[in-house]
Amino acid sequence: EKLHERALSYDVVCSYICHIGKHFARSHPALLPIINELKMLLPKLHIHCHKELCQIVYAFCYAHGFGLAHGEGIETPWAELNIAGLSTREMTSGARHDALNSLFSFWNWRKTQGMG
Repeated sequence: EKLHERALSYDVVCSYICHIGKHFARSHPALLPIINELKMLLPKLHIHCHKELCQIVYAFCYAHGFGLAHGEGIETPWAELNIAGLSTREMTSGARHDALNSLFSFWNWRKTQGMG
């Protein structure tokens, strides 16, 4: 079933939108129709750093289907996950990859458990 609405949330989406079509047309032309259908939106915590026009045009609260979303979900684990840098910075690249993969998997499992 086709999704009705899709969005890209990024803290500088108002600047990003200017060239995203050109970049995808050159590097991933098969994905260009999907990119052209995306709604470009500013995360709610970042929106106040932008001009008033950007705050209106790229606001989640004015986008159909996204009013209660905030677009900041990807940034929520950073406070906890930054601590991993202390224990992984002296590991070999393979050990670091395994440790971080386990940590991210645990984070995702805990988030999934909280949904139920």
